[in-house]
Amino acid sequence: MMKRYTMIVVGSLVLLGCAGPLTPRDTQQAIRQEIAQAAQAQPAPHAVTDAQAQAALLPPLKLELPKNAAEPAEPRFDLVVNGAPAQDVFMAIVSGTRYSMLVHPEVAGTISANLKNVTVPEAMSAIRELYGYDYTMEGHRIVVRPLTPQTRIFKVNYLAGTRTGSSDMRVISGSVSSAGTGGTSGVTGAGSTQQSLETSRIDTKLNSDFWGELKAALETIVGESGKVILSPQSGIVVVRTTPRTMRDVEHFLKATASAVERQVMLEAKILEVQLNDGYQTGINWSVLHNGQHKYSSGANAGNFDLLTGAASGSLADVLGSGLPAASGTSSGIFGLAFQTKSFAALINFLETQGSVHVLSSPRIAALNNQQAVLKVGTDDFFVTDVSTTSNTGGAGTTTTPSVTLQPFFSGIALDVTPQIDEKGRITLHIRPSVSVVTEKIKNIDAGQAGKLTLPLASSAVSETDSVVQVEDGRIVAIGGMMKQSFDGSANRVPGLGQVPLLGYFFGNTNQSSKKSELVILIKPTVIDSQADWQADAEATQARLDKIERQPATP
Repeated sequence: MMKRYTMIVVGSLVLLGCAGPLTPRDTQQAIRQEIAQAAQAQPAPHAVTDAQAQAALLPPLKLELPKNAAEPAEPRFDLVVNGAPAQDVFMAIVSGTRYSMLVHPEVAGTISANLKNVTVPEAMSAIRELYGYDYTMEGHRIVVRPLTPQTRIFKVNYLAGTRTGSSDMRVISGSVSSAGTGGTSGVTGAGSTQQSLETSRIDTKLNSDFWGELKAALETIVGESGKVILSPQSGIVVVRTTPRTMRDVEHFLKATASAVERQVMLEAKILEVQLNDGYQTGINWSVLHNGQHKYSSGANAGNFDLLTGAASGSLADVLGSGLPAASGTSSGIFGLAFQTKSFAALINFLETQGSVHVLSSPRIAALNNQQAVLKVGTDDFFVTDVSTTSNTGGAGTTTTPSVTLQPFFSGIALDVTPQIDEKGRITLHIRPSVSVVTEKIKNIDAGQAGKLTLPLASSAVSETDSVVQVEDGRIVAIGGMMKQSFDGSANRVPGLGQVPLLGYFFGNTNQSSKKSELVILIKPTVIDSQADWQADAEATQARLDKIERQPATP
């Protein structure tokens, strides 16, 4: 039979080889025929019995016992002693248990205790808490040491050196100059003093001397009888003190390391919203209160210049959630803490009230209570002071002008200092700033020195200095910084429009004003483990993939 099938297949191949080339339709027909023949050649399915169906639906339950048997439970006992020698008490505690006991010969003193239903670790911990005996437990071996000063070495991972940061925000309304005796007023400035008139100022300073503060704290804990040695370069702390105080030092160092090693990933969106005609008074944030996004708000009117965009005043702490907000929150500077983690949802909301332009999207990581500064822009030098020097000699009097140059920053700056509490809430000191510096030419008469043409700086600044509190991963919005710009255009009829006096009647002039509001969105995220870094990296990769999938604009 096998030989017959082989001959049939060989014959079919010979016939196919002799035939002409197959068309796609012939190939499809051949495939259908082969499938039909294969279906006919299959044996009919046999009937399934009830026992087989039940075995398939309810497979037998297999229980696998753990290979390693669990360790026996800690035996419990009662310990009642009254004025017994300490060495005898420690030996009696481990009698009949799986623990081994080593007691230093210098261990002395007596112990009185009445402990009910305790284990060996519980009894040793209770005696140490009351009498101060120091011991270490390695597996089932316990070593008791005397109440004498000990020396321990701790490893502290932190940068060597100190950091000093400052944040200064001022609103100057003008200046007053006073001339001294024999001085000349004007551009020379000889013998004159100038004093600025400040209407508002916020000055924040941050001094971080970790190793100095750590040494002062440890010396306070160990007292005069203890010794503390710090090596910031190697990150080593050596402490010599009594066992009881040594435990306090250990707890303090663990709490300190847990606090200073925490990190925050700060992601910000600095947006400029060109307001539509219906929102010339500012963004109506109260619309969000009627929707799905709850928020809490705090506002401070502050001082605000609509033309220059300069603002001052501090934000109130943003606390609570779901507080009602009136539509008038657009007056002055205010802050909102949203219960959402999505920037896209808030940006989509802003697009309903105007055209949104993303000025910058900075992302920066900062340690707990450490200042982080991000600047994107340029520094240009402008003249800030002019003075003249007169020299009298045989050839006459020579006057030499002298100018003072100072750099002015134009761009976006973000200054943030985070603080994380034990519940994961984050307190942020935020100082965002958007500045645009333009050059203005001024002609100054310097007397005998002649006329000076100086490039002076004209700065338009939108900034705020605030302290807010927000939950981990939530978004804080700072708004209310509005500015107004005017655009004008003139159209004239060619020829007639340039005729003096008459040209005014052969053209028109259009003037329009635009209002825009600066909005800063900040989302802090606490980084507790490597998994958080991995999640942040994956989110970044997802955003990059989304950008690559977008069609390129022609």
